[in-house]
Amino acid sequence: ALGEVARVIKGDVGVAVLTVDQGDWDMHTDIGTVEWGLLVQNAGDLARSLAAFLTDLGPWADRVTVVTISEFGRRVQENASGGTDHGYGNVMFLAGAGVKGGTYYGTWPGLSNTLDGDLLVTTDYRSVLSEIVVSRFGASPATVFPGFVRSPVGVMLGG
Repeated sequence: ALGEVARVIKGDVGVAVLTVDQGDWDMHTDIGTVEWGLLVQNAGDLARSLAAFLTDLGPWADRVTVVTISEFGRRVQENASGGTDHGYGNVMFLAGAGVKGGTYYGTWPGLSNTLDGDLLVTTDYRSVLSEIVVSRFGASPATVFPGFVRSPVGVMLGG
């Protein structure tokens, strides 16, 4: 799918946003360890796919911002099936044009005061996406998220 996205970008047809779904991250069973299992397989596939995508783009990569996001988080406490259940806390990954890379943004909520290992949400994903909208498109966040008031995150240059 990222190969098709690269072709569209290099075709310079004026598309501003493209989306791709990747894999099955709903790991209620057999999540594995750092050496084997579904999580390490998916993470490796994602890393290889992104590397191939950015390589395929060549000089066009300087114009692309990659954002990964999930519609739900995972609990950190393993369930009885060797997996983890749905949770609130989540992570986003940004790379490419306009991203202030090399650091972690957000607040680690810690593992105390959690319900069944469910991480608390400390940063609204709309604040991150709003910074991308401002930085990359010069648009008002209210255009994308009407009524939402963003909190500064600092992930984008000029965002």
